[in-house]
Amino acid sequence: MSRSPVEVILGPVITERAYQLQQEGRYTFRVALHATKPEIARAIEEHYGNVKVASVNTARVRGRVRRSLRRGVVGRTPDWKKAVVTLKEGRLEGLFGGV
Repeated sequence: MSRSPVEVILGPVITERAYQLQQEGRYTFRVALHATKPEIARAIEEHYGNVKVASVNTARVRGRVRRSLRRGVVGRTPDWKKAVVTLKEGRLEGLFGGV
């Protein structure tokens, strides 16, 4: 079963490191937790059109522990998955907005 690109790619990860990697042609995305590397590569190529993906590296990111100051309740943010996509050719324009 193939998922649409919108279901696989949840959005870009905007950090200083992600911006540095973008200069090298590597882009960081937040992706669906159960997305595979071939699904991520296909979704990037379909969504952005004129790009070819060379490789996809993924990592599961553990959610952070959060506390409420008033009630002392301890909770967690959900786990998520990030993908660093290296492109063979092409560029993704407008990923970081006006930066």
